[in-house]
Amino acid sequence: MKILLYLLSVVVVCCLLSSSALAQTPIGPPVATLDAGQFAAGFSFGYSKGDVVGTVAGVSVIVKDIEVDTYMANLVFGLHEDWEIQIDIGASSYEDMDFSSTGDCAWGFGVKNTFAKQGNVYWGLAVTAHWFEAGDNYEVGELPRSEKVDWSEVKIAIGPSFEEGPLRFYGGPFLQFIDGKGKYTLGPISYSGDFEEDEQFGGFVGANIELNENTTFGAEYQFTGSGQTIGATIRFRF
Repeated sequence: MKILLYLLSVVVVCCLLSSSALAQTPIGPPVATLDAGQFAAGFSFGYSKGDVVGTVAGVSVIVKDIEVDTYMANLVFGLHEDWEIQIDIGASSYEDMDFSSTGDCAWGFGVKNTFAKQGNVYWGLAVTAHWFEAGDNYEVGELPRSEKVDWSEVKIAIGPSFEEGPLRFYGGPFLQFIDGKGKYTLGPISYSGDFEEDEQFGGFVGANIELNENTTFGAEYQFTGSGQTIGATIRFRF
């Protein structure tokens, strides 16, 4: 009951602190879940919708309702009973206003550390970094048009993970940093701009279930003041 009350308080506090930001990939439990020398492989999916701050020619505007899907293959290795590292590679889709792109490259990595244990409650820190690409080429009338977006996302998350039988519940706050660049060309006209997170604070909650001795399935929800992500992960331990 104490851990559920803690997770509820995290949701309330982060909603009050947060504003616009995007969060594309699931964090998962913010603790190490593998034994030293153990491997795991899996797949994760994330869907995000939210706002960022775009800057073109020194003028900043809020770019609303950007939608991003990510599809990642995951490889995880237990460095120590309290440390694990994860490598992700896959594809993403990106959509804002009239720009839509699918099947673009996405990749990244993450590190998790369990720094405290209290019974069946584990406290940890997760740091992830991901890079994404999106591009599209088509014609407007007889003029060629192209758009390209590249961006990176870094998350620093902290919180507890509560184990009860085959179930694991987790959550906490996170800091997020987005750094992106976009280029738009229409015939002879071309301009570029940058975008970043509107605010850096957010929160996440999730749950995992052990389907069998070596297979885990999890679902997660992330949020900021005007952005949110839902995600799912399946992982096979070896």
